[in-house]
Amino acid sequence: MTCAKCGSTQVHVSTTNIIEEKRKRGIVYWLLLWWLELLLWIGLFWLKLFHTLFGKHTKLVSKTVTYATCQNCGHHWTV
Repeated sequence: MTCAKCGSTQVHVSTTNIIEEKRKRGIVYWLLLWWLELLLWIGLFWLKLFHTLFGKHTKLVSKTVTYATCQNCGHHWTV
């Protein structure tokens, strides 16, 4: 593998795991249902508080990315 910037063949390749947090709420929620959550906070305070503190709200997504780094000039890119 050669560097696109300087043409050197001294390139180090490494893989990295990236963990992203995905929210379950989409644009439909924010456009149409935000007022429902406000009413739940007002009417059912203790139940909503328990759900907010102990409920599962996010999903973790792991993805593997491979990077290459030139040892001469420091240029890096994804492979």
